[in-house]
Amino acid sequence: MEKIKKIIIVLIVILIIIGIVVAILLNSQTTDEQQETNNIIQTTEINGFSEVNDYTTYYTVKEIINNYINYMKQINGDQYIDTSKLNMTEEEIAFEMQSSGMNAIKGILDTQYIQDLNITDDMIKEEQNKYTQKGDYSEEVNYNLNIDDVSVIGTASTIDIALVDARINEEELKLLIKLDKTNNTFSIFLEDFIEKYNYSKEMNKEDININTESIQKNEYNGNIKINATDSYIVSQYFSDYKMKMLYDTEEAYNLLDQTYREKKYGEFNNFKSYIDNNRNSIGFASISKYQKSETDETTQYVCIDTNGKYYIFMVDSPAKYKVALDTYTIDLPEFLDKYENNSNLIKAGLNIQKVFDAINDKDYRYFYNKLDSTFRQNNFPTEESFEEYVEKNFTNNQLVYENGEESGDLYIYDVTVSEGTESNKQAVKKTFIVKLLEGTDFVMSFNV
Repeated sequence: MEKIKKIIIVLIVILIIIGIVVAILLNSQTTDEQQETNNIIQTTEINGFSEVNDYTTYYTVKEIINNYINYMKQINGDQYIDTSKLNMTEEEIAFEMQSSGMNAIKGILDTQYIQDLNITDDMIKEEQNKYTQKGDYSEEVNYNLNIDDVSVIGTASTIDIALVDARINEEELKLLIKLDKTNNTFSIFLEDFIEKYNYSKEMNKEDININTESIQKNEYNGNIKINATDSYIVSQYFSDYKMKMLYDTEEAYNLLDQTYREKKYGEFNNFKSYIDNNRNSIGFASISKYQKSETDETTQYVCIDTNGKYYIFMVDSPAKYKVALDTYTIDLPEFLDKYENNSNLIKAGLNIQKVFDAINDKDYRYFYNKLDSTFRQNNFPTEESFEEYVEKNFTNNQLVYENGEESGDLYIYDVTVSEGTESNKQAVKKTFIVKLLEGTDFVMSFNV
């Protein structure tokens, strides 16, 4: 009997050991399969083009393209030359400018590209001429660059290839840019090479027909890496959007955040009128200050220019951003956070500030639409009559809030509206009555 018990115990121990070994083997197999899956995923990511998400690479590529465009303008006759200061004929000036531009472009074109397609000067000139506008060196012509996409792939430890899909004005611009990270140099392949080898974002690394040899430095292709600090990034977004407002207004309109665009301007012609009426101030403006905030999904830069105008850039990736041009038409995250965590009386005060921000922006329509309907009908039957009143009473203002109080579902503030300099300041006292609606909406009235 005792012997049988020992046998049973031994069998149980053996079964336990077998169970442990099987569990280990199964776990090892699962781990191997998971590792294999991870390797496949990693290989897929490395083996194809991916969107550029680091600002240094993106702005380095953009600077290369801008330099290329400058050389292009020299060839095309779209760079201004003051002929009165040169002891040369127009023909001689054109020859020198074209020769200079041609030498520069040949200095940045990849040697493999030149040899593969047997590139000649005439072929280079023909490619650049697609973008010609005025062509006689009589004025500086704007080549408005719109970068739609930049994708990159590493073909060697020191070599990256960037595939660029862009537009100069309305004409497509497609480039391959080879980046030598060790020598800090670059070279360019033009669209005919892209078409010959059917380059696209979907290509795998093994299909890329570009050698991985280092790029030797010359006077045109070196020291181009950009240090993309926040201040540099902000200046780039501002400069890019300002140029679009001035020279490609429809593109600027399309870059507005959709909700903001519909609420603020509605149709394109309203936005165009805003640009036309503010063209000079936009042209001379620069960034005065900015603030950066980040979420898991976007980066936001709230900028104020030297005219006191807001530019809010909502960035998904370096090449993709949306814009709002004030802080009151749509509710920014920081406003919502402040609004939702305060009392109703404070919310009413924040809404009063909104309408005066709109007044300072000469957006009288916003204020007009926030008036209580009965009050509006009795006092300002037309938007024009309201605008005339605001121009006389509320322009270039500063606010001081006093004696805020609650009366049922209404919130009442005595507000001192002042304008002018410290030595010659005029003040008007008004009582504002605010009614809070759903969300952050509201209506108001005041003593006329």
